[in-house]
Amino acid sequence: AAESSGSSETELAHALNADIIILPVPVSFDGENINMPFGDKKLSVTELINTLNPSSLVFGGRIPDGIIRLFEDKKIAFRDYMKREELAIRNAVPTAEGAIEIAMSELPITLHGSKCLVLGYGKIGKILSSMLSGMGAQTAVEARKYADLAMIEGHGCEALPLCELSRYIHEFDVIFNTVPSLILTDSILEYVKKSALIIDLASKPGGVDFEAAKQLGLKVIWALSLPGKVAPVTSGIIIKDTIMNILTELGV
Repeated sequence: AAESSGSSETELAHALNADIIILPVPVSFDGENINMPFGDKKLSVTELINTLNPSSLVFGGRIPDGIIRLFEDKKIAFRDYMKREELAIRNAVPTAEGAIEIAMSELPITLHGSKCLVLGYGKIGKILSSMLSGMGAQTAVEARKYADLAMIEGHGCEALPLCELSRYIHEFDVIFNTVPSLILTDSILEYVKKSALIIDLASKPGGVDFEAAKQLGLKVIWALSLPGKVAPVTSGIIIKDTIMNILTELGV
């Protein structure tokens, strides 16, 4: 049941009869109430689960462990669509576009001709580095694996091994982090030039020591959930297509 501006009683009535329930991303911020920023009233997770049709199938994004346990205790079938590979790959495009949009609005220089560093060569790192290179940015990509470093070079970017990060990081105007673990530590941030812009695209807890960056006077933007912010229609289509893929696999 999609979020509406109606009462929680109305939503519960829909849930009671629904075969498929689609919850938002994330399903809940506090683990107690459904994420419903446009709802008139709160809807508790427990209240919803106790009302669900036992044979229903629930879809949600980034379902917290506590809610997963509630689903399992009630034997309610559920799927976390954010864990699907095709969704992650398709979401990388609006994420990369959103990151570039932020950089263009925050920098006093053009991306064309600037020196950009992308940390990580996963789904987002691959697409983002390709876009930056295509815009004429001097693009370097950090990676750990030798195979990734070779592929980075093959795609026309500069390959930067993690062990060399502190040696070269002072050269860059923009640093995009895609690694979901602490990589820009205080000891690394000390080498970043003061005029550089750091854009962290990694999910919580992020990949930057934010307190150290603040003390060093570095500008950091933690850009979470970019697909829904920069391209909400596309983001919705991606989620819809992913859910349809799951239903097809289940034979529904």
